[in-house]
Amino acid sequence: MLWRAVNPGGGGAFAEVAGGPDGLLLAASDLSGAYRSLDGGSTWHIIGARHGLTVTHVSGLGFDPQDPRILYLGTEEGIFRSENRGATFAAVLDHGYVKDVAFAASNPRIGYAAYHSRFDMADGRLYRSEDRGRSWHPVAGAGLPADLRVLKVLVHPRDENRVFLLSGEDRFACGPAALFTSEDGGRTWYRLAPDLGQVLDVALDPHAPDALYLSTYGDLWDPGYQCLHDDPRGGRVYRGAFAHDGPWEALPLPEGRPGNWLLWPDAKDPALRLLDLDVAALWETTDLGASWEYLGDREDWDPGWSGSVFVYGLPFSGDAKALGRDLSDPDAMLWADSQFLWASRDDGRSFSPLHTQEVAPGRWRSRGVDNIVPLDLAVDADGRHVYVALADLGCFRTEDGGASWQPCNHAAVTGSWEGYGGNAMTVLADPDRPGTVWMTLSEEIETPHTLLRSLDFAASWQPVGRGLPEEGVPAGLSLDPHSPSSSRTLFVTWGGDVYRSRDDGLSWERVLDCGGCRTTAVDPHTPGLVYAGGEAGLWRSTQGGAAGTWEAIGPEAVQGHLGGEFWDTYWEGVAAIRPDPDHPGWVYAAVFGEARGLYRSQDFGDTWEHLWAGPYVWDVAPVPGRPGHLLLATSSARYSGGYHAASRGLLYSPDGGRTWHDANRNLAWPFVTTLRIVATPTPALWLISPGAGVYTGPLPP
Repeated sequence: MLWRAVNPGGGGAFAEVAGGPDGLLLAASDLSGAYRSLDGGSTWHIIGARHGLTVTHVSGLGFDPQDPRILYLGTEEGIFRSENRGATFAAVLDHGYVKDVAFAASNPRIGYAAYHSRFDMADGRLYRSEDRGRSWHPVAGAGLPADLRVLKVLVHPRDENRVFLLSGEDRFACGPAALFTSEDGGRTWYRLAPDLGQVLDVALDPHAPDALYLSTYGDLWDPGYQCLHDDPRGGRVYRGAFAHDGPWEALPLPEGRPGNWLLWPDAKDPALRLLDLDVAALWETTDLGASWEYLGDREDWDPGWSGSVFVYGLPFSGDAKALGRDLSDPDAMLWADSQFLWASRDDGRSFSPLHTQEVAPGRWRSRGVDNIVPLDLAVDADGRHVYVALADLGCFRTEDGGASWQPCNHAAVTGSWEGYGGNAMTVLADPDRPGTVWMTLSEEIETPHTLLRSLDFAASWQPVGRGLPEEGVPAGLSLDPHSPSSSRTLFVTWGGDVYRSRDDGLSWERVLDCGGCRTTAVDPHTPGLVYAGGEAGLWRSTQGGAAGTWEAIGPEAVQGHLGGEFWDTYWEGVAAIRPDPDHPGWVYAAVFGEARGLYRSQDFGDTWEHLWAGPYVWDVAPVPGRPGHLLLATSSARYSGGYHAASRGLLYSPDGGRTWHDANRNLAWPFVTTLRIVATPTPALWLISPGAGVYTGPLPP
């Protein structure tokens, strides 16, 4: 049986979404590679390592204008090409950060790619292919400035040598917001409309192919821009004959109001639509601005599970990349923002989510496009409720085995997310008290975290945690099963130190000044035996975790260091500690880092053996009732993507670690960081795959 993806849908960040000539849709993401839909966006699947893609950050999309089988993905490591509608991909350019790929409708052998030396560099140039994308080479680019951040490439529909290049600012780098054109396939260039201001967007007029629309920035709404600035003239929309650089005619604007406008010329009808970026509102004219029809805004459109203030925004790849075309449907408008995907099939009069669907009132299920970072997962004592702690999305819960989800954030501690997101780092469910859950939640990972407790299946929360510090990131919640069920003893690491509560999480005291502990565990067989670990190695207390009773244990090889923030891949050290459910005194340590791996002790942590060597181990799960059966989670990605061939995903051993077998089944990427085994109602495994999200399925036989 295959693993079943169970997610709420969406998460981000997305670069763009577009459709080919046969209706196949592609979406580009920064953590999970790309997504493909064969049914107009009703369902999606991930394009990952299983399909030949070896880069998790996809930054641009391209389609052959005549052959729907040929697709392109621009990535942070060059270009990948498919000849079978995305079933498999192969690298055709193995270097460079490629933000756009465009081919000539008049001659599909000729294509162009927006190339940068790295993801964070503004040194954009054009690469050209003359063999339908099988090989690529740089073109001279005379006349282009050295500091471009190329966002968009357009090719004239009747002249494969006429190319347009839009530069600007995106999430990682900034260049001048300017428009350039070449008449000789990219060898020489000149700037278009240099006196009109900062160019926001550009589009060819499909009904007058020698005419061009462009829009300019006015007053900026985002203080985070690095190179853009307010223009006292206000944002305008122009139409001109590009062959001679104009003249440019300023179109009358909706309500006569300057703004920041994205352009959408209708491919079927002589209409122009403008998307107002300031308020996410859409207007249409059929007479070049003499009159305008208001089509709607984000308050009118379906927001999915999120709040309207966070939906219908902009992608990380630059403002001009928000809207995408479905080449098979002239009535379609596709939209990618930093968290979600949207579509209209009625010329922009209504929009709905491509990422999620409401399967019952207030309950949501992913369509298969997620791109999320779950950081922890807990299964309730009732075996039905599952809680997931996520970066940016905060808390989600399911009460039907992942068939539907509800947000479960406590709005009071999520700040600007207003309850529609947040950062939950660790979550724990009481194994004997249905509905009792603890979770940490904050606005951002770097802002103060709050420990919360729920007694009603995460429907409501109470802030607890008196005595925990204001600074530092929490991790590794665990529970002492020997403590009274009405007043649990709990452990957590906070800022690298270990804290203990003996009153159900209400109050806490620091019990170990570890300086580098990120996980805790309590032995289910031996009262008083508690473990902790992290980059500071392994620690043990045999007296209930009380202060002054901890000792360092384990081999020196399990110690590591922080090369960055601990939730990222730079953390090296103990990632998880799991006592064996069937063997008293046995305990496993999953150790992340080069030449680390899986360790086991059979004598309460006094001595250790190295069961498996590998660099990306995050978790281990001994299977209850099956002595010697082990599951191992490995992932080169956690918080920010990144594929490495040494990442093995999920491994299974039926013989105590002597032999290991691949258990990834249908996982798109070999990424697994967290394992949770459920005993009831039927034995099952829940796992976290960074980027792809949460999966569940039966235990390996």
